[in-house]
Amino acid sequence: MTQNNTQNKFREDMIIVKMFTKEWTDNFSDLEKAILKLELHTKGMELPNNLFNNIHHIKCGSSFIGLSSITQLCYEIEIILIALENNAIIVKTELIDNLLLFLDFFRNCLDRLNEIISDDYVTIEDNKLFLERPYETQEIQLRQNLKLAFENCLVNDDEENDLQEGIDGEENLDVLLSEEFKGGLTEGIKEQFQIENLEHIEKIENELLIRLDSNSADREAVDEIFRAIHSIKGGIGIYLAVLNPHDTIYVALKRFSEIVHTYESLLVLIRDKGYNFENKLVDLSFFVMDYVKSFIRSIEFEIFDNREDKKILAQIKQQLIDLQSMNIPGENTQIPSPRKVSNTKEVYSKSKQTPNNPIQNSSTQSSITQSIRVNQDKIDKMMNMISELLIAKNSFMHISSKLSTDYNLPQISKEVKEVGAYVNRISDDLQNTIMSIRMIEVKTVFQKMPRVIRDIAQSTGKKMELVLQGEHTEIDKTIIEQISDPLVHMIRNSADHGIEPCEERLLKGKSEKGRITLRAYNKNKLVYIEIEDDGKGIDAESIKNKAIEKKLISQAEGDKMSKNQLINLIFLPGFSMAKEITEVSGRGVGMDIVKNNISKINGKISIESEVDKGTKMTIQLPLSLAVSRGLIVEVGQDTYIFPLDNIVETVKIKTANIHNFNGKCLTHLRGEVIGIEWLSQIFSTGEKNKDKEELNAVILTNGHENYAIVVDKLKNEQEFVVKPLEGHLATIPGITGSTLLGNGQVVLIVNPIDLVHFMDN
Repeated sequence: MTQNNTQNKFREDMIIVKMFTKEWTDNFSDLEKAILKLELHTKGMELPNNLFNNIHHIKCGSSFIGLSSITQLCYEIEIILIALENNAIIVKTELIDNLLLFLDFFRNCLDRLNEIISDDYVTIEDNKLFLERPYETQEIQLRQNLKLAFENCLVNDDEENDLQEGIDGEENLDVLLSEEFKGGLTEGIKEQFQIENLEHIEKIENELLIRLDSNSADREAVDEIFRAIHSIKGGIGIYLAVLNPHDTIYVALKRFSEIVHTYESLLVLIRDKGYNFENKLVDLSFFVMDYVKSFIRSIEFEIFDNREDKKILAQIKQQLIDLQSMNIPGENTQIPSPRKVSNTKEVYSKSKQTPNNPIQNSSTQSSITQSIRVNQDKIDKMMNMISELLIAKNSFMHISSKLSTDYNLPQISKEVKEVGAYVNRISDDLQNTIMSIRMIEVKTVFQKMPRVIRDIAQSTGKKMELVLQGEHTEIDKTIIEQISDPLVHMIRNSADHGIEPCEERLLKGKSEKGRITLRAYNKNKLVYIEIEDDGKGIDAESIKNKAIEKKLISQAEGDKMSKNQLINLIFLPGFSMAKEITEVSGRGVGMDIVKNNISKINGKISIESEVDKGTKMTIQLPLSLAVSRGLIVEVGQDTYIFPLDNIVETVKIKTANIHNFNGKCLTHLRGEVIGIEWLSQIFSTGEKNKDKEELNAVILTNGHENYAIVVDKLKNEQEFVVKPLEGHLATIPGITGSTLLGNGQVVLIVNPIDLVHFMDN
């Protein structure tokens, strides 16, 4: 690893550590109040809100950054809290005293950690960040005290009888142990278990295993996988603690726990012996990750496959046996075994010694990023409110104009206009702020693609690499969720159809390893995603012949088409150039769905290709779907809005320059022949108006060709909020939705891509 990469990784680690310390510090006072409230805990009383969740979050966070002392203490406190919830123990003074001692210990650790991560105390060894833990004696004593307090607080026979009599005089302890009583706690842990573990798996398979696939001696990646698997195993223990041992999910989770524990043992052996993470280990790990993902998602339906459990466990155990039979590290081992870390000193530093009660450095605290966690539903609700505000602000201009023209009140009109301008500035700032909160990096989607490429390379025998560029480009979360599947399909197409076999590439004078580049960038308030390969490219003539053979077009139609038009035939339903159907492609049910899905989010896709040089597919996407800008037009008595993203320009076209050819209208625009159609004809609301010498036209594009749409009037640009149509109205072709103008008028939003499709037909 280069020095520069080491520093970048170090800075990322610091951001993560500071994020956790800031969150813990913010929640500290709430945690203290919740523990003090436990002294009021009596028969049948619920635990203070969020106490268990706070302890669980601290445990998971400390495990993630490697503070096993805090992790272990939190785990033991969770056991205490679960026992309290189930009335298996009672609250005594010594229990509260020790929980408060944990808080004091935790506060000291936080203070020290904030000092350590300042520039004066940080050191890097072997490309790893090491921290110091100075409170070993206090930690051991505290753990012993917590265990003794737990044992002393166990409910004895007399206390159990009192407890049983005290619950309405009739209820018994079985009620407290019932699913209804523990339901809230169980559901919370279940949700946390699923969310956190899926995040761990995503990082392992989309980043760490890909790194190991290209560098089998990456010790850092092995360490990170081990920490993630260890966290998953800890989460299993917490989940099991709140389940009924007779439940189906409990039995399945125990088997799952055995598999995770066995895989963790395999990782420990690889780490401690310094073995390289060879391809067979990567393959096995991907298999394990697929199984773990499948199991976690199966929890929702509680349907588990015991045969799959046995199969995966047998494979892991066999790999363990194979490695254990080796007495020395493999000959290919390039990096020595990492320094072993004891259970009591897992992180180290060459920093200064500090007293037992360190004082937090105020400059360190002030440098920590201020952040809070907000539920996604709340952000969506705020975005909807901002959208309504945009509609309201447009009303000011309408009212101002009406006061001036209809009521001859210019002074009041001016004042209303000034207030409207002020509201406009505020709403713009609010809109930009809320939209920035909704923005996430495309990295979340891009990280899935190396796995896709690897799987195709193995199934086809090709050699290829994936280059990711612009992963930090941001786009609205809603769009990210909808673009994932189309991107996967396009990447698979590039790998399967675009990249040639090694022998064929060598004959063409290319390197045997194909190259696919996935990049993202911002341009003109839009996001562009490109998939480019250096493969065999697309032969337009072959496309034409295949389309004619499949009777998708006629010979006459094919002869009239340009190169771009022929290439875009791959978006037709049922079209495929594959000679045989494989697991990867060949059914002809992909690219048309890709185009439709991209169109639904107001995006466009275009293709450029040269034979034997490669292909580039470009997706153009809006930054957000919530708020857009559009051009208001009128056709007869109707008003419509065209989204600006699809408008090239607005022009006036002389009627004398419009010509008929094969039943279609064409015109010349700066030397280019483009199709022209009347919006009134498309929507069947009126006749063509050819009486005027000049016609108003909106020039639209579908990414590779331009078309002209004739309207009666071109009005102003305006921001608008898309309100989707429902029921039968939602199926009207050519209409995206509706919106409100400032005067309260409902207008339809035109879908330009659909209009272009109408004109092609």
